[in-house]
Formats: sequence, structure tokens, C-alpha cells
Amino acid sequence: MLRAYRVAAGVALGAAALLSLPSSALADPGVPRTWSAWQSDGTAWLAVTADAAPPDGSVIGWRFSVAPDGARGESPGGDLPSFQAVCGRDAAGSGHKRVVVAVDFGDGEADAYPGERAPGQIAPKCVTGAENATAAQLLASTAKVRVDAQGAVVAVADYPSREKGGTELTDAAAAATSAAPSGSGLPITLVAAGAGVLALLAGGAVAATRRRSRTHA
Repeated sequence: MLRAYRVAAGVALGAAALLSLPSSALADPGVPRTWSAWQSDGTAWLAVTADAAPPDGSVIGWRFSVAPDGARGESPGGDLPSFQAVCGRDAAGSGHKRVVVAVDFGDGEADAYPGERAPGQIAPKCVTGAENATAAQLLASTAKVRVDAQGAVVAVADYPSREKGGTELTDAAAAATSAAPSGSGLPITLVAAGAGVLALLAGGAVAATRRRSRTHA
């Protein structure tokens, strides 16, 4: 009887110790994790792709989480950001848009790879970009972003640190600059041509003045 009691007590203590371990320690390190993109409809997060181009006034969220069996992963946690509260005082110029971007590095125990620590959370940010800026480019305006050959985000602010691949993505501000028209200025070829015409006219005027001077002399 005493032996049975000791066995039961040992099992209970073992179970308690197991439950006290971080979730990441219980999870298989080989289980895929992923960065996924989401867009708020005002009441909930809806899944979108990294190459989606959200319109002006959108609220975009990114979340790093466990994604077993090819699942999409979890949506960002916490309250849905308010576009008016974050972007209400910022104005977007012609051909540009304002989008709120929220970044969630995931649960430090359930989503992080064993041995890794997620960066501190980034407050939702108002980002201005070209009208065709993608969700991934808008994310790159808040932190360093690397994408794989298919355009999927593999790391944000170098997290997870074990992900060394991918190429750095151009942010929405740079995309807006490259997409913006050159203003009211004329193309350089027309400017050069116009300068050449003016030079010829000036030369002709000087020659005509000299001929008149010789005639009167």
C-alpha cells in the first residue's frame, strides 16, 4: 500500500514538473513556424497574402507562430488597432496611402523556437507608401524584413535568429519614392534639347548684330 502511494506521488510530481516546463520546450523544434499576414475588417483579423496591396485606411497585422502541417498560423494577439487612433493625424500625399501596421512576435513560450527569445513588441505604426505597396513592403517600413524567393517573409528584425536566408525587402517609403513621378520637371533629354536650341538662337543673334554693325560701318 505504501509502495503504491509512493508510485502515485512520483507520477504526480513528474506530471507537475512536465506541466511547469515552457511550451516551447515541449514542442518539437522541427515543427514549422511562420510569419503570416492579416488584415482587420474592424471586428476580426482576416488572412491575406504578403503580396496583397491593402488600400488606404487599412489595418495590417503580422504574427510569428507555430504552423504545423502547413497551417497558416495564429492571427495577431491583443486588441485590434484603430486606424483613426494611429493614423488619424497623418496625411498621405497624392498617389500614396496610409496603413496601420501591427507586428506580433508571438508567444515567447508557445511560438518561439527552443532557446530563442522574441524581440520586444512593436507598437502599431502608421506607414505611408505608394498605392501599390504590398503588405510585406509596409511591414518593411517598421523593421528589417527578409523574404525568400517566393516573396514569403522569413524574418522580421532578424527574428527568428536561426533563419539566415532570404533577401532584405525594400520598404514602402522607398517604394513610394521610386514609384512617385519626377514632379513638374521635364525629362532630361528635353531639357538638354531646349538648352541646345537656346544656344543656337543666342549665337544667331550675336552674328546678326555683328552683320548690322559692319553694314552701318
